[in-house]
Amino acid sequence: MSEQTPASQLWQVPDRDLAAIVAAREEKLRIAYAKMLEVVGESEQRRLGKSLGFKDTAAFLTDTLRISAREAKQRIEHARATMPSSSLTGVPQPPPLAATGAALTAGDINAEHVQAITTTFQACPQIPVEQREADERILVELARQAGPETVRKACRRLHAIWDQDTAPPADKDREEANPLRRLDITRRKDGSMRFSGELDAESAEVLDGLLGPLAKPHKNPETGEHDTRAAAERAGDALAEIIALAARCDELATQGGERAVMIVSVTLAELENRVRQAFLDIPGLSSVDGLRRLACESKVVPAIFGNNAAPLYVGDASRFATPAQRRYLAARDGGCGFPGCTRGPKWTTPHHVTPWSVDKRTDADNLVLLCTRHHRVIHHTA
Repeated sequence: MSEQTPASQLWQVPDRDLAAIVAAREEKLRIAYAKMLEVVGESEQRRLGKSLGFKDTAAFLTDTLRISAREAKQRIEHARATMPSSSLTGVPQPPPLAATGAALTAGDINAEHVQAITTTFQACPQIPVEQREADERILVELARQAGPETVRKACRRLHAIWDQDTAPPADKDREEANPLRRLDITRRKDGSMRFSGELDAESAEVLDGLLGPLAKPHKNPETGEHDTRAAAERAGDALAEIIALAARCDELATQGGERAVMIVSVTLAELENRVRQAFLDIPGLSSVDGLRRLACESKVVPAIFGNNAAPLYVGDASRFATPAQRRYLAARDGGCGFPGCTRGPKWTTPHHVTPWSVDKRTDADNLVLLCTRHHRVIHHTA
């Protein structure tokens, strides 16, 4: 079967041949985009839009091609950056990003690659021509081998290097001593949190490197089910895992000399009646299921009060796995014990198979490692 195989016959094409057809047609799309940029560039140079009664070339493209204004402007920017033009006397003029244009024309890179490279160089017009050309060649070669997101990361790193090279010494020292980091937090009545903020480039790269692997969609290898979470949800779950991992770090600030300490307040009558609610020193958490889940890796101190609110008993904490047990569980389970999960040991929390409240037993044979997501599944759906 050839690349010209009609759609009605594609079902007969072997897998390898179909993959080759997909690659060939993608290459044609890229070449076609380059040819479109050629005429867009000529249209912009002639001010074709105005001569036809439009406000500008972008308005002409938007109306004629029925594309968004954003897409029209992006095509014009790509054409200016990557396509050759001519002077008023007809002398050919090379484009600012000739290597990028050549790679697109050859079908080696796509529009997303072009967008990443052009926006990077537009943001730093002060870079010397020789350095721009050398750095452009590096980015284009990367784009031939990697996806747009990888190229964008490289562009951000390159941008940071340029900033270091061009910023005045005083500015460099000030930025290194006091990098821009900001976090605005709003706590809701139910205990949840909304936040926004900024990170300096170095911290942003670290966070990006942590979020990336954890936020990838995961297909269940046993059931074949696809991950139905939206990208923002996956990123949120990944951040929660990072927070949980950081909370288990011995070097973090502690509460009263101990990590996560949870005080459960309950009256003697409520305890005797085995009520399903307790008052916690954590806003927004009062359900027993939520309490049990959080308690798996917290020190729990029960505080029992009489009817006159006088404390009758404040107990000791002794329910979480020891470091030695965690090492044993890591070797035994190899990570999260939920079927199909591939999270490694460091992203997990020891969970009591038989609730600690039943037999007060924190033995390795009664523990299993669970990642944050599946820990919630066990406690809230089981």
